[in-house]
Amino acid sequence: MNREGIFKLPDTGQITCYDRDGKRINPAPEDELYGQNGSFIVNPMSFTKLGYNGKKLNDSATWDEGYRMVLDNNTGLIWEVKSPYNGDINYCEDTYSWDEAKDLYIKRLNEERYGGFSDWRLPNKDELRSIIDYSRTNPAVDTWYFPHCKSAFYWSSLPYLMEPPFVWGIFFGLGSGICYTPYSKQYVRAVRGGYSDSFGNPDKCRFVDNGDGTITDLTTSLMWQKEENERMDWYSAIAYCKSLRLAGYSDWRLPNIKELNTILNLNYTNGWWYYKDYFPAKGLQPPLLHYFSSTSYEGIYVWVTNFCFGYDGYYAAKTAKLLFRAVRNVEPTKEIKKYFCLPHSGQIRCYNDEGTIIVVPKKGERFYGQDGSIIINELSFTKLREDGKEIEDDVPYEKGWRLVRDNNTGLVWEIKSPHPWDINFVGKRYTWDEANRYIELLNRYAWCGFTDWRMPNREELRTIANYNGQIPAVDNKYFSDCLPVFYWSKDIYAKDNKLVWGIYFAYGCAICYLKESFHYVRAVRGGYNLNFGDASKYSLRDNQDGTVTDLNTGLMWKKEESPELNWEEAMNYCQELNLAGYNDWRLPTIKEIATLIDLSYKDNCWHHKDFFPNVKTLPQGFYWSCTTYGDTLGWGVNFQFGYDGYYAGKRKGKYPFRPVRSIGI
Repeated sequence: MNREGIFKLPDTGQITCYDRDGKRINPAPEDELYGQNGSFIVNPMSFTKLGYNGKKLNDSATWDEGYRMVLDNNTGLIWEVKSPYNGDINYCEDTYSWDEAKDLYIKRLNEERYGGFSDWRLPNKDELRSIIDYSRTNPAVDTWYFPHCKSAFYWSSLPYLMEPPFVWGIFFGLGSGICYTPYSKQYVRAVRGGYSDSFGNPDKCRFVDNGDGTITDLTTSLMWQKEENERMDWYSAIAYCKSLRLAGYSDWRLPNIKELNTILNLNYTNGWWYYKDYFPAKGLQPPLLHYFSSTSYEGIYVWVTNFCFGYDGYYAAKTAKLLFRAVRNVEPTKEIKKYFCLPHSGQIRCYNDEGTIIVVPKKGERFYGQDGSIIINELSFTKLREDGKEIEDDVPYEKGWRLVRDNNTGLVWEIKSPHPWDINFVGKRYTWDEANRYIELLNRYAWCGFTDWRMPNREELRTIANYNGQIPAVDNKYFSDCLPVFYWSKDIYAKDNKLVWGIYFAYGCAICYLKESFHYVRAVRGGYNLNFGDASKYSLRDNQDGTVTDLNTGLMWKKEESPELNWEEAMNYCQELNLAGYNDWRLPTIKEIATLIDLSYKDNCWHHKDFFPNVKTLPQGFYWSCTTYGDTLGWGVNFQFGYDGYYAGKRKGKYPFRPVRSIGI
């Protein structure tokens, strides 16, 4: 047995929550409907593609590129990948009786050392269920890793002891555990390895009675409520588990369908599907022994397991009054909190004030302090496929690339389709109202598995801009679909509601267009800080020491005004500044200074007057950034009009500026 890893029971794959009408929601922990399967992601499903002899392959590898096996990173189980070619030993269309599956097929795999190994076997029922993804149907697996999987029954190694000679298996159309006669022709998927030799084997020795009303399963590291509860509807059962205070623990929850089935006694001891030594089932008698899971089915139903017959191929109305048993993780998953970072501008080249490219200057040298000499929060992106699974950077759209995650902000961006018939065709333009309806359409169809798509605000949209001089002003590796044109934001121009803000991606500047004009849109979801860029959720704090902190960006600003200087002089001023005990002040990048524009236009001004009362809006309102435009010019923002599509001569122009520093840098 492979002991290189620690066994973890994989999550179900269900990341969506539903309201009472079956509509998708995102409940907060304090909400009534928090506690269903989509509220908790414990041990997310995770796989690695393998070739011959277990060699790791790129995540986009196909059968023709040597893909033969897949490792479940949670369980350590290694599964065969079926061949699409008739005549191969494991052709995906071949079916077998149970005896043929275990005595002929498995034997042949081992004799021929399929994939370089000779320890293939039939999986037990829970092993087979572990690869089910309950967010999918027909088939209920991730076909990225299990191509050619059939929406049909696959054999397990375990007989159905309540009614011999039937045999357990999993129906991969939905993910239900059911039985078939062993003489029928069904599908088979071989397995080998694993981090636990007790997982899925019906052995009561893995349980420990803690003597405090709880039972611990040493294999799955789950702690269970020992005794029974009053029958309730699903919503009440969720609430009961959340409020349960048992054995000194307060993190009880309703188990998901994979967890619930691990406590079925498949030995059917004394005519019971319970491990009666540990779960005595006091006062219960067949046949109505259905237990709720937290896993929804089609939004309005819920998966249940029948402890009368051992089946879980059932789903029930959430209003039905059924049994349930609370569970918790012995070692609760420690969530790694992700923090928002305002990304760098992307400008890595450095210039003098005549437009000549120079070696990156060091501190103390001329022109140090410009954008390319101080890089904080370097641009960083990850390609994703549908459902947000990570893929390699070289995977193209045609092989499954659909989304991009900004690793600084946590924002997940759609990637446009090159196909005119697709919902998000790259060449489609919209009025602003049509763009909003487009977002509604993405959510209605749960595009890429998500229903929380939205129009980005102006500063969110700017975060993906790259100011290093290329056209369009983005990283072509991650936004190869981007055009050098205007893209809508959600922000209306507060001074004239017929206009709407957006980013012009030829250069990366923020400008406005009439709502009725036709332009492009890029949807976004997620984010580590949903307040960032939201004109209704600015969060500035006057530190009473001559500085102001923006709690949304983690930037500290000089409160009062500075002298009007040229670009190089402004950078030198910032470097020499010692304010409030800090001496790491610098000239802000274009992305940083743009966050100080008040898009709410409070008090009829484009700056936060309560925090920066003396902003110089006249005669021009232009403030320097450290970012270069067109080699010889400096980017800046205009606090008179709220725009940042402005630039000025570095040497002759003398303008105000606002020193900044990064908190914790």
